[in-house]
Amino acid sequence: MKKINRLIDISNTMELLEKLQGIESSVVSSEEFSENYKVTLSKANKGIKFKLHHDSFIFSHDKWDFKNLNIKSDDLEIKVPFMFFTKQSNRISCGKIPTFEFGKFNKEIKAFHRLVLPVDGELNFMFSIENVGIEYNYKNKFLTREATEIEINDKKFHLFLAKNKSNKTSNQNYLILESKSPMEYSEFSEYCFSILICFGYISGDFINNDGYFFQYDNIEMIDPTGLYYSQMRGSIKCQYVPIYSNPYGYIHNSEISDLYKNKVRTLYINEFSKLCQLCHSNDDVKSILLLLIEVHTQTLVSGPGILSIALETIANVVYEENETKLAPIKSKAISKKIRQSLIKTLELFMDDVGEEGIAIIKNRINQINQRTNRDKLLIPFNILKIPISTIDIEAIEQRNAFLHGKTPMVNSNDSKNLNEADKFRYYLYLKIYVLISSVILKYVGYDNYIVNYPKIYEKSTGIKLEEDHYRLI
Repeated sequence: MKKINRLIDISNTMELLEKLQGIESSVVSSEEFSENYKVTLSKANKGIKFKLHHDSFIFSHDKWDFKNLNIKSDDLEIKVPFMFFTKQSNRISCGKIPTFEFGKFNKEIKAFHRLVLPVDGELNFMFSIENVGIEYNYKNKFLTREATEIEINDKKFHLFLAKNKSNKTSNQNYLILESKSPMEYSEFSEYCFSILICFGYISGDFINNDGYFFQYDNIEMIDPTGLYYSQMRGSIKCQYVPIYSNPYGYIHNSEISDLYKNKVRTLYINEFSKLCQLCHSNDDVKSILLLLIEVHTQTLVSGPGILSIALETIANVVYEENETKLAPIKSKAISKKIRQSLIKTLELFMDDVGEEGIAIIKNRINQINQRTNRDKLLIPFNILKIPISTIDIEAIEQRNAFLHGKTPMVNSNDSKNLNEADKFRYYLYLKIYVLISSVILKYVGYDNYIVNYPKIYEKSTGIKLEEDHYRLI
């Protein structure tokens, strides 16, 4: 295991964070207020809740949102760009603060940054991504292997789980993402989002509730000069992950699990970096990975349709990169001559076919050198040399129904048939998820085993498969 040969000191950073999180009673002021008001703050699942205490606030301010506020508590002062109310009464008004700034945080300068995200409980570092050893100082020194390294555009990032072991009653941990390369806040936050998406997809833990962006003026990153807090997209716990290097975790049969012992591996650091690089530079890939994460929050009816969109998108990404060599007519000049000749012949039949018919056929002629949608969906498996079976192809062809808003439906009065339809949707959901994952992971160089969920859950789907529990790609 690789070890990072430097101590990451987060003590002062976390001390500041704990002080800010500990603010309860304070005073809020604004140029829009007629007076200062007492306000109490508390943590929400996402964002910060507040209660503003008053006697006549709703009579003095006929508004539900305010800008450019200051909240003071003892020696701490935070700047709140925007505050909105969700409830108002005679004595207490409630709402949320989606963002605030502290200290000398400057979004316009190049500086060193660290993102701290609160986490409840543990994360899946061990069985998803190759670990590195990181020593960090958080009140005491700790060595953790719940960490990995990422390189994007020659910039290195470290992602690790920090635990406050001095507080044994709290289950609050922190996922920390930092870089030793100076950059503007907007650039750093974009890198962070890409890395968190990829980590969420691979590990099953998309951590994205509250982001504390710390800024530093030197590479040691010990004393923060400022902080920017932002309520984020929302965390998601994924039920399925493409890679899980412990076969005993999914296969509850020791004889079968033993077959994969010491064969199944995690995603290597360079492969994870390539996935993060791809996500950061390609918006289509970013959308696909987000779909694969957010599909876990959807219903069984909509899930296969969402995955069908992701399958079509990743197929187009691979196809477009190889379009020239995959075209039936290799020469663009010859292709153009054939199209022109066909259109010229077609126009001779204008009176017989009609203007609308001519336009439709012309459009098809102009696409004569493109593969059909069905071909495009299978091309990634051929190019990347991913084994694909007849059953896989049958599942892929079902995607057309979902893309046109159709799902296997039955008479709602027949509960048995409805149950069978749900089982079939579940099977397609699992099958398409595995097929998409095989393309994505092979694309970034992974050539090992992925979890074959349709086989593992064949009792739940009712579809018995002659397949392995882990799929070699």
